[in-house]
Amino acid sequence: MSNSKLFLKPLLIILFILSVIATSAQDIKQEFLQRMNTANEEISSIQSDFVQKRTLSIMEDILISSGEFFYKKPGLMKWDQQLPSQYYFILNRAKVIRFDGQKRKVISANNPQVAHFKDFIIGTVNGSIFESEQFLSTFTKTDNKVTIVLIPQQKSMKKRIESIQLVFWYDEIVLLEVIIMEKGGDMTAIYFSNQKFNTITDITIFN
Repeated sequence: MSNSKLFLKPLLIILFILSVIATSAQDIKQEFLQRMNTANEEISSIQSDFVQKRTLSIMEDILISSGEFFYKKPGLMKWDQQLPSQYYFILNRAKVIRFDGQKRKVISANNPQVAHFKDFIIGTVNGSIFESEQFLSTFTKTDNKVTIVLIPQQKSMKKRIESIQLVFWYDEIVLLEVIIMEKGGDMTAIYFSNQKFNTITDITIFN
């Protein structure tokens, strides 16, 4: 057998393995998105506890905060930090309400930074962000968890964000973790727990 044939055989095996991996990853993505679309049809609201850990390159200590997250269709969201100090951020369709512990401020949701944040939050909840051209996405499944890594493609976001990793329970399509890696090494990790679905009836919490 010639040397070229000896070389070709392992190369073909490697190409075959890579094609199987690529097909498997694509299957995981399509199956996950289908399950998420089905789940979204049945979910009108989400309420969850969160713990956020912020790691900064200029600080030794990790900054830890906690509170509750609320979401209700079609576009209401509240990030309600309770510890170590009170802070909340509300998306209410065309406006954004922010309270820093002392002052409450209302701004337009058309603000570019606010619009990007709103699109990310809503897109994460309904799954549209995973098919957005603004990110390259990879899907992997281990046991009963799906890990999605998003690599920003938009110039303004690429300057600040290295990657965004989201971890879901596969069976229930429940978001467990969001890890944001920034340029320069800073990191924000958010952990969700005690998720409740379709329990929000009082929308005054978004005012």
